[in-house]
Amino acid sequence: MPTVFLSYSQKDHHFAELAGLKLADADVKLWRDQGQLHAGSDWRNGIEQGIAESIAVVVALSENSAESSYVTYEWAYGLGKGKTVLPLKLGACKVHPRLETIQHLDFSMPGALPWNLLIERIREIEADATSEEDLAASAEGAQPQQDPMVKAISNYLNQRGYQMVSYDRLRRRIDPNLDDAKLDALVANNPSVFRRAVLKEGRPGLAKQVP
Repeated sequence: MPTVFLSYSQKDHHFAELAGLKLADADVKLWRDQGQLHAGSDWRNGIEQGIAESIAVVVALSENSAESSYVTYEWAYGLGKGKTVLPLKLGACKVHPRLETIQHLDFSMPGALPWNLLIERIREIEADATSEEDLAASAEGAQPQQDPMVKAISNYLNQRGYQMVSYDRLRRRIDPNLDDAKLDALVANNPSVFRRAVLKEGRPGLAKQVP
């Protein structure tokens, strides 16, 4: 069940309660502060956590919310965190310049409140968020954590501008416990990074793999 954060003035609590019921019917959870947080010293932490756990921030625009510093903080924090902000205009009121450019839904006409449009928009945001999570998971799965020793040797080669290096030098510069067998195994286990190399006088070594 997706969660959306409702930013509203406590004076508009009747709308907030109705929104909670309407969205619950559509299997959407509404996260809203019912007054307890504002009375405490850690209200910002609670608000920020609520926004972080939500896929979008719904802002109830009214004369009351236009005068609320809490509401301004909430939607501004949401924007700063990259959350989609959905303004709902409850009536004629002053709208902050940063919200004027965002398309709002008109909830000022009793009997014709566009709950279906709001729910449809939330579904779109939910689908987008799920796609991004899947892509991130795929990318993470396709790029396993690199072995620390592989990383150390690669960094050494790149910093020095070397294309290849002898095993003896790696023992001196990286780790004295790197015997030939360990280095042979490291090269064999990382064929996309290294390849075997034979340096002057037949000394064993490794080279950066050609892309």
